[in-house]
Amino acid sequence: MRLTVIVAVVVLALGLIALIRAQRINQASIERDGLSRFRDAFRGRYAELLLSQVYAYLAERHGAVGPHYLVSPTDNLEREYGLIDLDLEDAVLVIADRAGVRLPRASELDELKEQVRSVDDLLRYLEPFFRPEVVKG
Repeated sequence: MRLTVIVAVVVLALGLIALIRAQRINQASIERDGLSRFRDAFRGRYAELLLSQVYAYLAERHGAVGPHYLVSPTDNLEREYGLIDLDLEDAVLVIADRAGVRLPRASELDELKEQVRSVDDLLRYLEPFFRPEVVKG
């Protein structure tokens, strides 16, 4: 009887340890996969360069390092990242500058405050600046 109880406790403890370890491995996998998930959420809608630059800026803004931070398309820029008014303008300018695309003009930045609230809004706003210029002949 005593041996059965000891074996049951050991098996239960080993099962609990295995479950905790599996959860940690799963969470680490999800975190490493943040950039991939972000790209997959928008694939085909926006240029890869735009997606990677916005993701990198927002992860950096939140203090994350590397491609593991989860960024959701519906994240509120003010609440999640503290981006409002001039900070939002700075974010747009930094993202565009790092990517080497045309920077928005002052008149275009005025539209920013009314149009951009979420990560998806930010991508939609920046998308025209990441398009190749069409040469008219």
